[in-house]
Amino acid sequence: MTNFINLLPIVLVALGALVTIAAEPFVKDENKHKVLPWIAVIFLVCGGAAFSHTSPDTLLNLYAMDPVRRLLGIAVLLSTFLGIAGLQWTLGREKFKGGEAYGLMLLAACGAMLMTQAIDFLALFLGMELASFPVYALVGIRRHEENAGEGVLKYFVSGSIFSAIYLYGVALIYGATGTTHFCASVLEGRGTLYAIGILFVIFGLLFKAGAAPFHFWVADVYTGASVAVTGFMAAVVKVGALAALGSVWLGLLVTKTGTAPAWNLSEPVTIAGQSTSLFWVVVIVALLSMVVGAFSGLAQKSIRRILAFSAVMNAGFIVIGFLLPNYGASGTVQLGPMAYFLVTYAVASAGALTGIAYMAGKDDKNETLDDLQGVGRRRPFVALGTTVCLASLAGLPPVAGFLAKFTLFTDAFAAGLGWLAIAGFGLSLLAAVYYLRVAFVLFAPHAVSEEEKQAMCMNPAYGYLLKFGVAIAAIALLAVGIMPAWALIA
Repeated sequence: MTNFINLLPIVLVALGALVTIAAEPFVKDENKHKVLPWIAVIFLVCGGAAFSHTSPDTLLNLYAMDPVRRLLGIAVLLSTFLGIAGLQWTLGREKFKGGEAYGLMLLAACGAMLMTQAIDFLALFLGMELASFPVYALVGIRRHEENAGEGVLKYFVSGSIFSAIYLYGVALIYGATGTTHFCASVLEGRGTLYAIGILFVIFGLLFKAGAAPFHFWVADVYTGASVAVTGFMAAVVKVGALAALGSVWLGLLVTKTGTAPAWNLSEPVTIAGQSTSLFWVVVIVALLSMVVGAFSGLAQKSIRRILAFSAVMNAGFIVIGFLLPNYGASGTVQLGPMAYFLVTYAVASAGALTGIAYMAGKDDKNETLDDLQGVGRRRPFVALGTTVCLASLAGLPPVAGFLAKFTLFTDAFAAGLGWLAIAGFGLSLLAAVYYLRVAFVLFAPHAVSEEEKQAMCMNPAYGYLLKFGVAIAAIALLAVGIMPAWALIA
């Protein structure tokens, strides 16, 4: 019975979603964005506190908990808090009449947390769909926006196709093993069937993560959604997809040796007879994602599109962690550096885009580099926190993103992947240009027009959560960067 305690954070957040959605019709339109976000945040805080009662264990061979998964869950909740704060500001100033978006965001967070804990393909599918369907609605919540309609159509259709591909892969895996558990032993003579099924499953998860060559939806969907929803997707959906991919990767390697599963991602797993083909699949995905993300981001002026290609590039950095500390030579795998990078990226991207949502113009339309020029001078508190998050994404010291990249690249060198580390480092420097360009533009001199002055006079009740959230994200990134001993997963 104690095993069910590990689901308590998810249950509390799901309960918050139900309460928020149930309360929405009974709150006046003018008060929806003053009341409902606070209800959602209360349940998020309760969910975060509930992680203190969890313990390393498995539940019905479907879900698992360990220190790394706990950290990933907390990152999901913090990113969700930032998303709700950004939504409150965006929908409040637009006088949007509906308040269902907050409940939808909580449900998506539940799905992402289920994905981080899943150790069974069907349990993972449940989390994937619970994370996906609310996000479809969030992307298209502004029904009058042409870009929103185009984005949600592309996301829904392509998402449905890749969910079907994933399920077909699970069916093949079941046929090859007789179970849907990550660590099932392959039946004699069915190795090819299992390999095809695993390949389809990996394709489905890479799509959810927005990694190349399955990134075709990212830029249009990020542009169609509001800035706050974009930040939520860049952080929470990516955490769920890449954490699940890491668990599948470990399960696949354990299956190859027939050894007992090791679900604590911070403990090394040594694999006998590692696969050369799997090694090159990871390398190709990493290189494609880094190259596409770095060069495509340089050509963008929209902040959402810049951060969209940033998400593609960072997916490439993260999958390098699947080969560490030395999968290629000795078959040793340790996903601690990958999980640490994933957490720092999630908090930084959610914080940066939430800050941009605060400084963007009416209806989020004015969020190009030219439109944001000088806004940081007028809103220095949020702009400073946003700049810290951008610095973390760029990998500048002393922010946590620097330590995450330093750990990843040095471990890659130690694993004999110096050429891949050099490529990643060079592309990271290239990408730092567009992060720093955004930070520079925020504080560049700019004459304020009368229309901009009126836009600045917003109801402060909509900004309290946002300012607090961006400040927490910036402080967390600085603290982890300066005092990494307690945060670095070894």
